[in-house]
Amino acid sequence: MARHTTKLTGVIYRDSITNGKPDKTYYIRYKDINNQTKELKIGRYSEGVREVYCNQKRNEIITKQRLGEEPPAIASKKKKTFLSFEILLNKYFEQRKEGKGKQSDISSANKHILPFFINKNIEIQTKEDIRAFKKLIKAKTNQSGTQLSNKTVNNILTLFSSIINYGLKEELIKNDLTKYIEKDRVDNERERYLTIDEINKLYEDIEDDKQLFLFCKLALTTGGRLATILNISKKDIDFSNQIITLKDFKNNSTYKSFLTDETTELLSNWTKDLKIIDKIFYNKPTMIQRQVLTILHELFNKGIDKSDRKNLVVLHTLRHTFASHLAIKGTPIFTIQKLMNHKDIKMTLRYAKLAPDSGREAVKNLYNI
Repeated sequence: MARHTTKLTGVIYRDSITNGKPDKTYYIRYKDINNQTKELKIGRYSEGVREVYCNQKRNEIITKQRLGEEPPAIASKKKKTFLSFEILLNKYFEQRKEGKGKQSDISSANKHILPFFINKNIEIQTKEDIRAFKKLIKAKTNQSGTQLSNKTVNNILTLFSSIINYGLKEELIKNDLTKYIEKDRVDNERERYLTIDEINKLYEDIEDDKQLFLFCKLALTTGGRLATILNISKKDIDFSNQIITLKDFKNNSTYKSFLTDETTELLSNWTKDLKIIDKIFYNKPTMIQRQVLTILHELFNKGIDKSDRKNLVVLHTLRHTFASHLAIKGTPIFTIQKLMNHKDIKMTLRYAKLAPDSGREAVKNLYNI
């Protein structure tokens, strides 16, 4: 259809037909903020649209552009979109490798984090929003009805930080909410270790179960973690030199430990009919874990609250006992670090307070004249 200019700048019309009768359809033309020519339909003559009205609309758009605002027609068409936290969370777990803790973290995120941020725009969340989020988590209770521990709350906040950091790294978001996260101090470092009498009590209780007896001997003489000990194969044992190679799954490394004469003899008898590639513990790991935990609980945890991490005896207590008695015997701290396969000496320094030169004798002799 023919296009016609008018006496008013930027106002044009095209011939059209409405209900079988001749009509005019008006348009306005203007330059946008990028200096690109835009053409916007205003309406028909038959609808009451006139050139003066078109000119007013054009002037309105130009004025708003000059003041830094978008034309109303463009603004109305522009969709307001944002990356929801649910999408960000899903993207984070999609790229995260399968491994220990992933399924647990997915469950934790869906239970504790997503409900607060669902359908919210991460880009406009503030310090106050993060404080409200933390307050909500701290008010939650676990299955036993008690409030979540500081460590659990901190773990949830750490997971939230990981998700946000992923979004920042991938340039999916710009708002760094991690700077607003404040974790509470956690004072639940395990202090409990078994005394010599308690170790002997444990051995006496399980001496008839050769598999559990060997497990506890290895745990208390090598300091290996549960997964480390349960994955020992016959090929890992050097009987002639009384050395055993251990796999540290936490640090993804292997290291050497030494065997006592008694443990070497136990292993020799236990593995004599095994193939070189066979694992020395053939029962299901969960079965051995459950059996040892049951025994430790019955022997040492009566009357102790389950949430008392400092004093509750658990499987990890056996590893802690190994390191503690090394320190008590005066073993150099760097030797303990090597035997525990600690990456950071800070992990080992907590045992320094048990060493003979830690100040014990000085206190004992403080008032001796």
